Amino acid sequence: FRMLRVVIASVLLSVAAAQFFKPPPSWGAGASWKDVTDLRGVDEMEIAWRAAREEINDKFYGKSRYFMIPVQIIRAHKKSRDIELEVLYGESECRSRGVGARQISDRTCKDVRKGADRAIYRVIVEEARRGRGQPDIEAWKVSDVRPNERF
Repeated sequence: FRMLRVVIASVLLSVAAAQFFKPPPSWGAGASWKDVTDLRGVDEMEIAWRAAREEINDKFYGKSRYFMIPVQIIRAHKKSRDIELEVLYGESECRSRGVGARQISDRTCKDVRKGADRAIYRVIVEEARRGRGQPDIEAWKVSDVRPNERF
């Protein structure tokens, strides 16, 4: 009976880990997605900062002594009011200055540290569904970036 409990617990842990660390969805494709350089009325960097505040630094970077902050929007597109971005993020030392994860912004945490680790994250914002208020946001790490890699 004890062995059965251990097996069930390991299966449940595996399922939970698979959901938490699932790979990013493929880049949205099809005629309904419009690749854009200007999302007309949408501040792409504010979306990237929101992802850093609500997703990236909690889910992927919570134990680090640095926060990841957005550096550059690599590509963006939208379908209706759903938005998908790929964003370059870099490490900032603002955590050591007492800035909390929910307070980071381009005013409180704007400098990427010298020699910082960098990574590309895919960020998806789905339009607010009836009665849910602010749109849902999710982020997935796509890849690490080499120090000399440019975009």
